Amino acid sequence: MSWVNPALRASVAQSQLRNHGYFRGTVNYEEKPYSKHPKAKIAYHVDCGHLFTIDTVTYSNFPLNADSLIAASADEAKIKSGSPFDVVSLDAERNRLSNLFRNNGYYYYQPSYASYRADTVNTPGKVKLDVELADKLPEKALKKWYIGNISINLRRTFMEELKDSIHYYFFRAYFNGKKPPVRPRVIMSDMKLRHGQPYDYSKHTESNNRIASKGMFSSVDFQFTPRDTTAACDTLDLLLNCVFDKPYDFYVETNYKGKTTGRMGPAMTIGFTKRNAFRGGEKLDINLNGSYEWQMGHSMSGSADDAHSYQYGADASLEFPRLLVPFLKRRRYNVTPSTLLKASSNVINRAGFFKRHVVSGELTYTFQPSATSMHMFSPLTLQYDYMSSHSAKFDSVLNTSAYLQVSMKDQFVPKMKYTYMYTSPEKYRNPIFWQMSISEAGNILSAGYFAFGHKWNSKDKKMFKNPYAQFFKIETDWRKKWSINDHDQFVAHAAAGIIWSYGNSSAPPYNEQLYVGGANSIRAFTMRTVGPGGYMPTEATTSYLDQTGDMKLLFNLEYRPRLFGNLYGAVFLDAGNVWSLKDNDYRPESKFEFKNMFSQMAMGTGVGLRYDLDFFVIRVDWGIGLHLPYKSGFYNVPSFKKSQTLHLAIGYPF
Repeated sequence: MSWVNPALRASVAQSQLRNHGYFRGTVNYEEKPYSKHPKAKIAYHVDCGHLFTIDTVTYSNFPLNADSLIAASADEAKIKSGSPFDVVSLDAERNRLSNLFRNNGYYYYQPSYASYRADTVNTPGKVKLDVELADKLPEKALKKWYIGNISINLRRTFMEELKDSIHYYFFRAYFNGKKPPVRPRVIMSDMKLRHGQPYDYSKHTESNNRIASKGMFSSVDFQFTPRDTTAACDTLDLLLNCVFDKPYDFYVETNYKGKTTGRMGPAMTIGFTKRNAFRGGEKLDINLNGSYEWQMGHSMSGSADDAHSYQYGADASLEFPRLLVPFLKRRRYNVTPSTLLKASSNVINRAGFFKRHVVSGELTYTFQPSATSMHMFSPLTLQYDYMSSHSAKFDSVLNTSAYLQVSMKDQFVPKMKYTYMYTSPEKYRNPIFWQMSISEAGNILSAGYFAFGHKWNSKDKKMFKNPYAQFFKIETDWRKKWSINDHDQFVAHAAAGIIWSYGNSSAPPYNEQLYVGGANSIRAFTMRTVGPGGYMPTEATTSYLDQTGDMKLLFNLEYRPRLFGNLYGAVFLDAGNVWSLKDNDYRPESKFEFKNMFSQMAMGTGVGLRYDLDFFVIRVDWGIGLHLPYKSGFYNVPSFKKSQTLHLAIGYPF
């Protein structure tokens, strides 16, 4: 019984009762040995007794200005008359007072400077609380401090000596060279502390977060120093030390993919990033990408040339750390807002069938009004899809499907998109992430045509002498994590989407259609090789086309145990598919019908490894197919060998 130590356990339990207001609670124990066994059991007897509540709360010995702050914020107090006595609430009130004072100039104040005196004698069954300022505190903790001179050190390395400086209004910037490496006003636009104003901890934190989130600096440090050592000094000079991150990034990503149709090959992305591109905190990104694949076995035409396909493209984006919106009044955001300008061009070549070009440009605003919510709004994304060449063989397929004709035709896609993202507060043990995206295309143009007498559902409306797409699309993504202990997690993920074409279009553009499969989806299948519905592509028809649809459902479950150190394992189960919504699809069994939904869910399981360095995650997943949507029965894969897929990826799948 000695290693169980029931006396210690009873003492700890009784202490917990007192911490939660049961001052007269008792915990006793009794040993009950078995008559015919050398073991015994322990019975604990808990008597909570009376729950003490708070009678009155007073605040003593605080400076006059601090007293007025306490009175003005009485409604926010964590301890109030009539509430149960609880040491957790007492600690919360001390932290509240600390934040209250530090947000109003008391820079050196700390939570430990407040203590409690509790009286349980004068009022039976209740507690009179007196919150007192501790004795013999440093004089600077009782004084209200004001912001004095503000200086900024702009260093390329931690040890760089700064020899040049320039004065701007109420601050001075130190640097090396003829001009600062970044325009100082770009930093000061996120500095909420101002010369002559009282120190404010909330503004200090906000300024630090916003400046650090610009992505230019590897280190941001605020240093506050009294201007002199005299007793009358109430001025804090601020020195902001900023060390630039490396100005350039260059990266190469490679992968090798295989499809159930027998096509496989390598893919590569080469990227270049320049931070602080034009001395205003801008970030310039340039990416080149390409892939090549060939047909294993026989090609569809028997020609060697037809067995090979390729895809390549490039994109360039420029991100500004501010909202470039005329006449917009400046307001406070939790993180620095941004404006993104992006242009891209891609070429898709399906050997022996077609060569398709996609050119696009977009403008996107991102802003975060709180720590949990983010908004992204793209008022204009203009995309042009066109076919530069196509074969007679591909034309014969188009002639049999009006749906495919519309989705593959030359057209403009004038799109508008809004995305909302919610992330639960960091204090949540089991966090939730939710994202919702709504996009539309062609409706503003069609409204203009309608105003001039055209029918809403007519198909002949054009933009720059070319047809344009018209659709409404909505997508959502949800995930939740459950922490089993400090290291192991269980994660659930669900995603859904639907796109509906109408008016000027009878089918969505090829690039807007939905898909599943791949390293972040159903990992037993490669990307765009599932569905739609119960459709199975054959070599004789259109197996060279990506398998996409108008509606998507995806569900994932994953258990992530820690193995050792930074290495984590994974066991997962994935299910999902895409479907078409209209009868004019060229693929049999592809239309969504609720009665077939569950039997048409592709399903896979598998295991994986994750090497997690917090800032960087390398992931390997081995997916194993369980159910094919175009076959009957539950476990219907042709063989275990052919049902395996290996993924090497960066980051978690969800």
